[in-house]
Amino acid sequence: MNLRLKSSKSFDKTLEDLQTKVAENSFRVLHVHNVQETLKEKGFEIENYSIVEVCNAKFANEVLGTNKEYGVLMPCKINVYSEKGETFLSMPLPSVMIEKFEMKGVDEVAKNVEEVLTKVMKETI
Repeated sequence: MNLRLKSSKSFDKTLEDLQTKVAENSFRVLHVHNVQETLKEKGFEIENYSIVEVCNAKFANEVLGTNKEYGVLMPCKINVYSEKGETFLSMPLPSVMIEKFEMKGVDEVAKNVEEVLTKVMKETI
């Protein structure tokens, strides 16, 4: 259900490069959630973990034009995290998500989003 790639870069560099690649591929970073910091405020310690919310207005419009309820899948999220000192990126695959949630009429959009964001992740690592 997820695409998971290992980065050869540090967590900070991977996070920085991901945001650059997102913009270079016609998506926009809407927000970066620093999950590690949020959990630390509540007394929990984890390794580096951020969730990057990204969106492409054209694709979002196509999805919402098909069915407003499909907005639950937006924005797309890409996780950047450390595990035992190594850095990873992961994201849920749109094609799998629309199939599991039985979302009709957005197959082509999901395929296009998946292709672009897969490319973004591969260019980042």
